[in-house]
Amino acid sequence: MIRSALLAGFLALAASGGALAAEGKAPFSGLGDDSDKPIHVSGETQQADFNAETITYEGAVRVEQGEMVLRADKVVAEAPKAKLVRVTASGDVVITSRDATATAPLAVYDITARTIRLTGTVVLTQGGNTLRGTELLVDLKAGTATLSAKGSASGRVDGVLDPGTAKGQ
Repeated sequence: MIRSALLAGFLALAASGGALAAEGKAPFSGLGDDSDKPIHVSGETQQADFNAETITYEGAVRVEQGEMVLRADKVVAEAPKAKLVRVTASGDVVITSRDATATAPLAVYDITARTIRLTGTVVLTQGGNTLRGTELLVDLKAGTATLSAKGSASGRVDGVLDPGTAKGQ
């Protein structure tokens, strides 16, 4: 039962954070494009905790679905009563798609709220465009993504936008 919940969780994680950018579109515009594709999960170790109702992958964890790849040191899926509620990736989290990458120390997908939150030093890149902040909140219900710089020295989001990137796509 926890295995099916884990699979559903990785599917949800991939659907929500998967396609950071489809060619010619803004980052996050293709969310869910690969949600019907098979999911492959690998890590150096996997541990199911039936009492805590979690499953943990550790050591060079890689989650693949379609063109989306998530890499992290550790991925934990929480599934109380066999219902997946949260997937947490930590330690050098890198999410890549066809032409975009998001990096952060921590990524949390809250299934109930339908949000993905990347925190720490968050860097988004697509072509020649780069955005930096300390928190990225993707609201899947509202279809919005907000990058902020809470707690940073400047308190400001920083970005380099290359107008040539848009022309080339």
